[in-house]
Parts: sequence; C-alpha cells; structure tokens
Amino acid sequence: MQIFKLEHGTIINTETYDVTYLYKKMKRIFPKKNDCASLDDLKETVSELKHFGIKSKQDVLTFLEKHKDWLIEVDQEDMDERHHKLYREELGDEVYFDNINRGYWFCYPAFIRNALEKEFGDTYEKFSNSRDGV
Repeated sequence: MQIFKLEHGTIINTETYDVTYLYKKMKRIFPKKNDCASLDDLKETVSELKHFGIKSKQDVLTFLEKHKDWLIEVDQEDMDERHHKLYREELGDEVYFDNINRGYWFCYPAFIRNALEKEFGDTYEKFSNSRDGV
C-alpha cells in the first residue's frame, strides 16, 4: 500500500484503483438516484480516467470531488427541447418519463464522462468520438 501522510495531516494514497473502488467513491459522493448503471458500464470509465492521467486512488477522489457540485447541478437542470427529444428517442418513453419523475438524467458513468469533458475539453471530445466511432 502506498499511503503518505504529509506534515499538515493530509493523507495521499498513490495506490492504483479498480472499478470497485470507483463505485464505492461514486456512491459516497453522488446521489443514490444516479446509481443506475451496471458495474460493466462503470468499468469502461476506469480505463478512460487512467488514459487521462487519473491513475491513483487519490487522483480519482480529487477529480470526483472537484467536479461534484457542477455535475449535480447539470444533472438537475432542465434541458432544452432538442435534448429532451434526443433523450426520449434514446431512452424510450418509459425510462425517459421515469427520469423526469425522479429528477435525474445521468448515471455514474455519465458523471465521469461529463467531468472528463469539462476538465479536458476538446481533447476528451476527440477521444470519445474516436471511442464511439463518430
């Protein structure tokens, strides 16, 4: 285990993480209603995070905490008509209306991808377009 305690009491954990660690941190930091994806879906984001230099337990915790408030705010915003149409077509009526009733849009993997896009901008957008074959 690679844990360092700094003089002022801050603990730095440079140990690498896996999907189980990421999931536990997501559950601790974000609302339960957004816990709506499979571990396999979340597992895909581990390699993306590491690709963008978020390699240790400390890195992932710092990254999630940094973007927490913004992600929750975006998740609660009302979307424009274009996005409503897009999500309704993509999700189907049942899931779409359930999301509206429960007041959320994004599951944990989307939180991570939104944060990566916010943090890395065009570089992440190009990466995700390549990943998705766009």
